[in-house]
Amino acid sequence: MLKNIRFFLLMLVAAFILPLSISCVNDRQECLIVGDSIDIRHATLLNIVECDGYSVADIKNPWKEGLLHRYILLPKGEPLPQSLPSGTILRVPLDSIILFSTVHSELICNLGCAATVVGVCEAQYMTQPTIAYGVKKGEILDCGSSLNVDIEKVMQLQPQAVWVLPYENGGYGKLGKLSLPLVECVEYMESSPLGGAEWMRFYGRLMGRAADSDSLFAFVESRYMQLRDSVSRCSSRPTLLCELKSSSAWYVPGGTSTIGQLYSDAGADYLFADYKQSGSVPLAFETILDKAATADFWLLKYGGKEKSYSSLLEEFGGYKHIKAFEQRNIYACALDKKRFYEETPFRPDILLEELAAIFHPELFVNHSLRYYEKLQEK
Repeated sequence: MLKNIRFFLLMLVAAFILPLSISCVNDRQECLIVGDSIDIRHATLLNIVECDGYSVADIKNPWKEGLLHRYILLPKGEPLPQSLPSGTILRVPLDSIILFSTVHSELICNLGCAATVVGVCEAQYMTQPTIAYGVKKGEILDCGSSLNVDIEKVMQLQPQAVWVLPYENGGYGKLGKLSLPLVECVEYMESSPLGGAEWMRFYGRLMGRAADSDSLFAFVESRYMQLRDSVSRCSSRPTLLCELKSSSAWYVPGGTSTIGQLYSDAGADYLFADYKQSGSVPLAFETILDKAATADFWLLKYGGKEKSYSSLLEEFGGYKHIKAFEQRNIYACALDKKRFYEETPFRPDILLEELAAIFHPELFVNHSLRYYEKLQEK
């Protein structure tokens, strides 16, 4: 009888604790973090638990089982707790950071934390106006490329963290040997537009902007879902082709990519949705023509010299066999002029509205396109 009572009590305790905890296993350890789990609704690679006096952020490895990284977010000025799980300790809010990506510079500025950026890599691609101005004035140091970081400048700056972009089987060279925390940013590996955008809640907590980032994401999420639901009631779904032939292959987004999902949520019948890859899929022109010769719309992005119907034919005469070309229904995004990749990862609602306005203009009267323009004749 006593044994049964003890068993019952243990089950009762477990039922209370488990909803407030994260269990994780990786190659090195098995652990149980007890606290209040943040309600992460879309991101699949991120878990955050608020514990007594600190928070734990677990980043799942996108390429294999287990954790990529664990971060312990400890408020500045607070004493180090006697018992902490293993992980990289970050004293938050961070007040000096180096960024590898202009995508994160856009978010940092939107959260009102531009002054924390002391250095950047890939400075030539940093198009966020405040950051670009800081680099030009020498107030933000150019730390070289992400593949060849200027270690001397990094050591000179002594940032509280360096925000890096991990890749499968990639490393950080000399940077990884410094005693500087690396924030591994893998939101680009999420499988949905809102999943990637929800990472702003983690980044906001690093910068002491938890409430602001939660509020911004709630707005983005609500707006995205409202737009998606509105478009879903349309009776027609135009067919869609995207991108251009490159050398011997035509690369199209896989059907399970975030942009593939955006096309669907915007009310288009994406003609390559049956390719279940999450990245780009190289296809022969014959395959493109077989599946998309009758495409109603054609979206493309390009850099360099301006595109037109005439220039497309000069590049490849086969384009003329596609219905969207014949009916002059191509929309193009000039990446040299438009901040498409910089702005849209954390604001998929803006891109969704743009795409929906192209496919269903009757729902978006007087809408001004932000990224795409109708292709011109010459």
